[in-house]
Amino acid sequence: MSMIPMRPLGFGEIVDGALQLYRRDFGLYYLIALVAAFPGYVLMLVSGVDLASIAPTPGADPAEAFAAMGPVFAVTMAAAAMAWVGWIAVGVAMVERIGERPASLGHSYRGAFRHLPSTAGATVVALLAFALIFFAVFSLAGIVLAAFLQTGSVALVLITTVVLILVLAVVVAFWMGATFGILPAVIIEGRGAMSALGRSLRLCRGGWLRVTGIMVVAMIINLVPTIGVTALFGMGDLFVSPDAVSEVSSNEQWLLNTVDLVIGPLTTPFLVGSIMVLFHDRRVRSEAFDLETLAGAMDRR
Repeated sequence: MSMIPMRPLGFGEIVDGALQLYRRDFGLYYLIALVAAFPGYVLMLVSGVDLASIAPTPGADPAEAFAAMGPVFAVTMAAAAMAWVGWIAVGVAMVERIGERPASLGHSYRGAFRHLPSTAGATVVALLAFALIFFAVFSLAGIVLAAFLQTGSVALVLITTVVLILVLAVVVAFWMGATFGILPAVIIEGRGAMSALGRSLRLCRGGWLRVTGIMVVAMIINLVPTIGVTALFGMGDLFVSPDAVSEVSSNEQWLLNTVDLVIGPLTTPFLVGSIMVLFHDRRVRSEAFDLETLAGAMDRR
Protein backbone atom coordinates (compact mmCIF):
# COMPACT_ATOMS: atom_id res chain seq x y z
CA MET A 1 0.00 0.00 0.00
CA SER A 2 2.53 2.55 -1.18
CA MET A 3 0.42 5.70 -1.03
CA ILE A 4 -0.70 5.13 2.59
CA PRO A 5 1.77 6.25 5.31
CA MET A 6 3.74 3.33 6.78
CA ARG A 7 2.93 4.12 10.41
CA PRO A 8 0.00 3.91 12.83
CA LEU A 9 -2.74 6.36 11.84
CA GLY A 10 -5.03 8.46 13.97
CA PHE A 11 -8.82 8.50 13.59
CA GLY A 12 -8.73 11.67 11.51
CA GLU A 13 -5.86 10.39 9.39
CA ILE A 14 -7.82 7.28 8.47
CA VAL A 15 -10.78 9.41 7.37
CA ASP A 16 -8.45 11.77 5.49
CA GLY A 17 -6.69 8.82 3.86
CA ALA A 18 -10.04 7.46 2.66
CA LEU A 19 -10.87 10.89 1.21
CA GLN A 20 -7.54 11.01 -0.62
CA LEU A 21 -8.17 7.60 -2.15
CA TYR A 22 -11.69 8.75 -3.03
CA ARG A 23 -10.52 11.90 -4.81
CA ARG A 24 -7.58 10.37 -6.62
CA ASP A 25 -9.60 8.12 -8.94
CA PHE A 26 -13.14 9.28 -8.20
CA GLY A 27 -14.40 8.90 -11.78
CA LEU A 28 -13.43 5.22 -11.98
CA TYR A 29 -14.82 4.35 -8.54
CA TYR A 30 -18.07 6.20 -9.16
CA LEU A 31 -18.57 4.45 -12.51
CA ILE A 32 -17.99 1.05 -10.89
CA ALA A 33 -20.50 1.77 -8.11
CA LEU A 34 -23.02 3.22 -10.60
CA VAL A 35 -22.85 0.10 -12.80
CA ALA A 36 -23.56 -2.03 -9.72
CA ALA A 37 -26.55 0.11 -8.68
CA PHE A 38 -28.15 0.21 -12.14
CA PRO A 39 -29.47 -3.41 -12.32
CA GLY A 40 -31.29 -2.94 -9.02
CA TYR A 41 -32.83 0.28 -10.31
CA VAL A 42 -34.04 -1.46 -13.48
CA LEU A 43 -35.36 -4.40 -11.44
CA MET A 44 -37.46 -2.04 -9.33
CA LEU A 45 -38.87 -0.39 -12.45
CA VAL A 46 -39.69 -3.68 -14.17
CA SER A 47 -41.18 -5.31 -11.08
CA GLY A 48 -43.30 -2.29 -10.20
CA VAL A 49 -42.20 -2.50 -6.56
CA ASP A 50 -42.50 0.83 -4.76
CA LEU A 51 -43.10 2.29 -1.31
CA ALA A 52 -46.87 2.05 -1.76
CA SER A 53 -46.48 -1.72 -1.86
CA ILE A 54 -45.51 -1.79 1.81
CA ALA A 55 -47.93 0.88 3.00
CA PRO A 56 -50.01 -0.40 5.93
CA THR A 57 -53.73 -0.84 5.21
CA PRO A 58 -56.06 -0.18 8.14
CA GLY A 59 -57.83 -3.37 9.22
CA ALA A 60 -55.75 -5.59 6.93
CA ASP A 61 -54.91 -9.12 8.02
CA PRO A 62 -51.30 -9.10 9.36
CA ALA A 63 -50.52 -12.38 7.58
CA GLU A 64 -51.69 -10.99 4.23
CA ALA A 65 -49.78 -7.75 4.80
CA PHE A 66 -46.63 -9.72 5.57
CA ALA A 67 -47.07 -11.88 2.47
CA ALA A 68 -47.54 -8.77 0.33
CA MET A 69 -44.09 -7.59 1.38
CA GLY A 70 -42.49 -10.71 -0.15
CA PRO A 71 -41.84 -9.20 -3.59
CA VAL A 72 -40.57 -5.98 -2.02
CA PHE A 73 -38.15 -7.93 0.15
CA ALA A 74 -36.96 -10.04 -2.81
CA VAL A 75 -36.32 -7.04 -5.04
CA THR A 76 -34.62 -5.12 -2.25
CA MET A 77 -32.32 -8.02 -1.42
CA ALA A 78 -31.47 -8.55 -5.09
CA ALA A 79 -30.62 -4.86 -5.51
CA ALA A 80 -28.52 -4.93 -2.33
CA ALA A 81 -26.63 -8.01 -3.54
CA MET A 82 -25.81 -6.32 -6.85
CA ALA A 83 -24.64 -3.18 -5.07
CA TRP A 84 -22.51 -5.35 -2.78
CA VAL A 85 -20.72 -6.84 -5.80
CA GLY A 86 -19.98 -3.22 -6.71
CA TRP A 87 -18.33 -2.76 -3.31
CA ILE A 88 -16.00 -5.67 -4.10
CA ALA A 89 -15.25 -4.25 -7.55
CA VAL A 90 -14.44 -0.83 -6.06
CA GLY A 91 -12.17 -2.61 -3.57
CA VAL A 92 -10.35 -4.43 -6.40
CA ALA A 93 -9.83 -1.16 -8.30
CA MET A 94 -8.71 0.66 -5.15
CA VAL A 95 -6.11 -1.98 -4.27
CA GLU A 96 -4.70 -1.75 -7.79
CA ARG A 97 -4.49 2.04 -7.66
CA ILE A 98 -2.94 2.02 -4.17
CA GLY A 99 -0.24 -0.20 -5.61
CA GLU A 100 0.24 2.25 -8.48
CA ARG A 101 -1.10 -0.30 -10.97
CA PRO A 102 -3.65 0.44 -13.72
CA ALA A 103 -7.31 -0.37 -13.10
CA SER A 104 -10.40 -0.38 -15.28
CA LEU A 105 -14.11 -1.10 -15.06
CA GLY A 106 -13.81 -4.52 -16.71
CA HIS A 107 -10.76 -5.59 -14.73
CA SER A 108 -12.42 -4.54 -11.47
CA TYR A 109 -15.54 -6.60 -12.10
CA ARG A 110 -13.57 -9.63 -13.26
CA GLY A 111 -11.66 -9.43 -10.01
CA ALA A 112 -14.89 -8.95 -8.04
CA PHE A 113 -16.45 -12.13 -9.45
CA ARG A 114 -13.21 -14.02 -8.81
CA HIS A 115 -13.28 -12.95 -5.14
CA LEU A 116 -17.05 -13.32 -4.80
CA PRO A 117 -17.16 -16.90 -3.37
CA SER A 118 -14.73 -16.15 -0.53
CA THR A 119 -16.25 -12.77 0.28
CA ALA A 120 -19.80 -14.11 0.14
CA GLY A 121 -18.94 -17.17 2.25
CA ALA A 122 -17.34 -15.11 5.02
CA THR A 123 -20.17 -12.58 4.96
CA VAL A 124 -22.90 -15.23 5.13
CA VAL A 125 -21.23 -16.95 8.09
CA ALA A 126 -20.92 -13.59 9.85
CA LEU A 127 -24.57 -12.78 9.09
CA LEU A 128 -25.72 -16.11 10.51
CA ALA A 129 -23.73 -15.49 13.69
CA PHE A 130 -25.19 -12.01 13.95
CA ALA A 131 -28.70 -13.34 13.33
CA LEU A 132 -28.31 -15.77 16.26
CA ILE A 133 -27.13 -12.98 18.55
CA PHE A 134 -29.89 -10.69 17.33
CA PHE A 135 -32.51 -13.40 17.90
CA ALA A 136 -31.23 -13.99 21.43
CA VAL A 137 -31.35 -10.27 22.25
CA PHE A 138 -34.76 -9.90 20.58
CA SER A 139 -36.16 -12.85 22.56
CA LEU A 140 -34.77 -11.40 25.78
CA ALA A 141 -36.33 -8.07 24.85
CA GLY A 142 -39.74 -9.71 24.45
CA ILE A 143 -39.50 -11.42 27.81
CA VAL A 144 -38.38 -8.27 29.62
CA LEU A 145 -41.00 -6.07 27.94
CA ALA A 146 -43.75 -8.56 28.76
CA ALA A 147 -42.66 -8.51 32.41
CA PHE A 148 -42.69 -4.73 32.58
CA LEU A 149 -46.03 -4.50 30.74
CA GLN A 150 -47.55 -6.49 33.57
CA THR A 151 -46.46 -3.77 36.00
CA GLY A 152 -48.56 -1.21 34.16
CA SER A 153 -45.76 1.38 34.34
CA VAL A 154 -45.44 3.30 31.06
CA ALA A 155 -42.13 4.83 32.19
CA LEU A 156 -40.56 1.41 32.83
CA VAL A 157 -41.72 0.13 29.45
CA LEU A 158 -40.27 3.18 27.64
CA ILE A 159 -36.96 3.00 29.51
CA THR A 160 -36.65 -0.73 28.84
CA THR A 161 -37.47 -0.26 25.15
CA VAL A 162 -34.81 2.45 24.77
CA VAL A 163 -32.20 0.33 26.57
CA LEU A 164 -32.92 -2.70 24.40
CA ILE A 165 -32.76 -0.61 21.21
CA LEU A 166 -29.37 0.69 22.33
CA VAL A 167 -28.20 -2.86 23.03
CA LEU A 168 -29.25 -3.94 19.53
CA ALA A 169 -27.49 -0.89 18.06
CA VAL A 170 -24.30 -1.86 19.90
CA VAL A 171 -24.58 -5.44 18.59
CA VAL A 172 -24.94 -4.16 15.01
CA ALA A 173 -22.03 -1.73 15.45
CA PHE A 174 -19.71 -4.41 16.79
CA TRP A 175 -20.77 -6.75 13.98
CA MET A 176 -19.65 -4.10 11.48
CA GLY A 177 -16.36 -3.89 13.30
CA ALA A 178 -15.89 -7.65 13.42
CA THR A 179 -16.41 -8.00 9.67
CA PHE A 180 -14.52 -4.91 8.47
CA GLY A 181 -11.49 -6.89 7.31
CA ILE A 182 -13.22 -9.50 5.17
CA LEU A 183 -13.04 -7.52 1.93
CA PRO A 184 -9.35 -6.48 2.11
CA ALA A 185 -8.29 -9.88 3.51
CA VAL A 186 -9.76 -11.57 0.43
CA ILE A 187 -8.57 -9.02 -2.15
CA ILE A 188 -5.16 -8.11 -0.73
CA GLU A 189 -4.13 -11.37 0.92
CA GLY A 190 -6.08 -13.85 -1.22
CA ARG A 191 -7.68 -15.59 1.77
CA GLY A 192 -10.61 -17.98 1.71
CA ALA A 193 -13.93 -17.38 3.44
CA MET A 194 -13.25 -18.61 6.98
CA SER A 195 -9.65 -17.42 6.92
CA ALA A 196 -10.79 -13.91 5.94
CA LEU A 197 -13.37 -13.80 8.71
CA GLY A 198 -10.83 -15.01 11.25
CA ARG A 199 -8.34 -12.44 9.96
CA SER A 200 -10.87 -9.66 10.49
CA LEU A 201 -11.58 -10.77 14.05
CA ARG A 202 -7.87 -11.05 14.91
CA LEU A 203 -7.12 -7.56 13.64
CA CYS A 204 -9.87 -6.18 15.90
CA ARG A 205 -8.14 -7.42 19.05
CA GLY A 206 -7.12 -4.53 21.23
CA GLY A 207 -8.94 -2.03 19.05
CA TRP A 208 -12.63 -2.96 19.03
CA LEU A 209 -13.91 0.50 19.93
CA ARG A 210 -11.62 2.21 17.43
CA VAL A 211 -12.51 -0.13 14.55
CA THR A 212 -16.22 -0.02 15.37
CA GLY A 213 -16.22 3.77 15.64
CA ILE A 214 -14.57 4.24 12.26
CA MET A 215 -16.92 1.74 10.60
CA VAL A 216 -20.00 3.41 12.10
CA VAL A 217 -18.85 6.85 10.90
CA ALA A 218 -18.07 5.49 7.40
CA MET A 219 -21.44 3.73 7.22
CA ILE A 220 -23.32 6.87 8.29
CA ILE A 221 -21.51 8.90 5.61
CA ASN A 222 -22.36 6.19 3.08
CA LEU A 223 -26.07 6.56 3.92
CA VAL A 224 -26.06 10.37 3.72
CA PRO A 225 -27.01 10.55 -0.02
CA THR A 226 -30.08 8.33 0.44
CA ILE A 227 -31.21 10.28 3.50
CA GLY A 228 -30.49 13.57 1.72
CA VAL A 229 -32.48 12.58 -1.38
CA THR A 230 -35.43 11.58 0.79
CA ALA A 231 -35.30 14.89 2.64
CA LEU A 232 -34.87 16.81 -0.63
CA PHE A 233 -38.19 15.50 -1.87
CA GLY A 234 -39.87 16.42 1.39
CA MET A 235 -40.26 12.79 2.43
CA GLY A 236 -38.66 13.02 5.83
CA ASP A 237 -41.89 11.69 7.34
CA LEU A 238 -41.09 8.28 5.85
CA PHE A 239 -38.57 7.75 8.67
CA VAL A 240 -41.06 8.46 11.46
CA SER A 241 -44.54 7.74 10.08
CA PRO A 242 -45.51 4.48 8.34
CA ASP A 243 -48.71 6.15 7.07
CA ALA A 244 -46.64 8.58 4.98
CA VAL A 245 -45.52 5.70 2.76
CA SER A 246 -48.98 5.36 1.21
CA GLU A 247 -48.91 9.03 0.15
CA VAL A 248 -45.92 8.58 -2.19
CA SER A 249 -47.10 8.56 -5.81
CA SER A 250 -45.58 6.36 -8.51
CA ASN A 251 -44.00 9.41 -10.19
CA GLU A 252 -42.47 10.55 -6.93
CA GLN A 253 -41.18 7.03 -6.35
CA TRP A 254 -39.61 6.91 -9.83
CA LEU A 255 -37.97 10.30 -9.38
CA LEU A 256 -36.73 9.35 -5.92
CA ASN A 257 -35.20 6.11 -7.23
CA THR A 258 -33.59 7.87 -10.22
CA VAL A 259 -31.97 10.60 -8.16
CA ASP A 260 -30.81 8.03 -5.62
CA LEU A 261 -29.30 5.97 -8.47
CA VAL A 262 -27.19 8.96 -9.52
CA ILE A 263 -26.28 10.27 -6.06
CA GLY A 264 -26.12 7.03 -4.04
CA PRO A 265 -22.84 5.69 -5.56
CA LEU A 266 -21.03 8.90 -4.61
CA THR A 267 -20.14 7.66 -1.14
CA THR A 268 -19.48 3.97 -1.81
CA PRO A 269 -15.79 4.62 -2.66
CA PHE A 270 -15.36 6.51 0.62
CA LEU A 271 -16.72 3.57 2.60
CA VAL A 272 -14.46 1.09 0.79
CA GLY A 273 -11.52 3.47 1.15
CA SER A 274 -12.11 3.70 4.89
CA ILE A 275 -12.03 -0.10 5.12
CA MET A 276 -8.77 -0.28 3.15
CA VAL A 277 -6.97 2.38 5.20
CA LEU A 278 -8.31 0.91 8.45
CA PHE A 279 -7.09 -2.56 7.43
CA HIS A 280 -3.63 -1.11 6.80
CA ASP A 281 -3.66 0.67 10.17
CA ARG A 282 -4.64 -2.48 12.05
CA ARG A 283 -1.87 -4.47 10.36
CA VAL A 284 0.67 -1.81 11.34
CA ARG A 285 -0.56 -1.69 14.94
CA SER A 286 -1.01 -5.45 15.41
CA GLU A 287 1.79 -6.91 13.30
CA ALA A 288 4.33 -4.12 12.70
CA PHE A 289 3.44 -4.30 9.01
CA ASP A 290 5.33 -1.04 8.40
CA LEU A 291 8.61 -2.52 9.66
CA GLU A 292 8.02 -5.74 7.73
CA THR A 293 7.45 -3.78 4.51
CA LEU A 294 10.52 -1.62 5.11
CA ALA A 295 12.70 -4.69 5.74
CA GLY A 296 11.40 -6.29 2.54
CA ALA A 297 12.22 -3.15 0.57
CA MET A 298 15.77 -3.09 1.99
CA ASP A 299 16.28 -6.77 1.13
CA ARG A 300 15.29 -6.08 -2.49
CA ARG A 301 18.00 -3.45 -2.69
